[in-house]
Amino acid sequence: MTRCLALLILLFLSACASPTKDLDGTVVPIGNFRAGQLIARADAEMTKGPLSRDSDREEWIASLDEALKERFDRFEGGAYYHLGVTARAYILAKPGIPIIASPKSVLIFSVVVLEDSTGKMLTPKPYQITVVEQITTKSIFGSGYTLSKKQQIQGLSRQAARLTEDWLREQPWFEGPDTITFTEDDPDEG
Repeated sequence: MTRCLALLILLFLSACASPTKDLDGTVVPIGNFRAGQLIARADAEMTKGPLSRDSDREEWIASLDEALKERFDRFEGGAYYHLGVTARAYILAKPGIPIIASPKSVLIFSVVVLEDSTGKMLTPKPYQITVVEQITTKSIFGSGYTLSKKQQIQGLSRQAARLTEDWLREQPWFEGPDTITFTEDDPDEG
């Protein structure tokens, strides 16, 4: 019984980990990946799910842009790749009945990747990812009670950036040659 309880507590605590906790550690390269343009977008008619707080495209674009830069500007590989991330649909949890019906926030988004040196689109069609609000001490009773709309959007955006990185790490695209050349006057020379 105590082993089961200990395992449940461990699983709960691991689920509560911050989506940005790994940003403080050593950067593990993704092959020759270096972020070129990071383009955050939101569908003009972004779908709002049932029982959701209202939000607008600009809020999503600003939050995704910040989260993408925070995560991907760290990589210093030898070839530029451009990422396009488009928010498609969302649910921002409203207050519910704690524990019994504590709604979760959700973001559905898509990713496209373009190789800079060849101009080749590496994703024949946008790859879709769904983010479900991470369980934290503030969201266990429902993030609609404990988090502002801005905090919910920021949390989902950071998770979206993290899941995008995880997905990129599974792709074979970043084992090619380095294509960036630096001149002596280039301030980015590294």
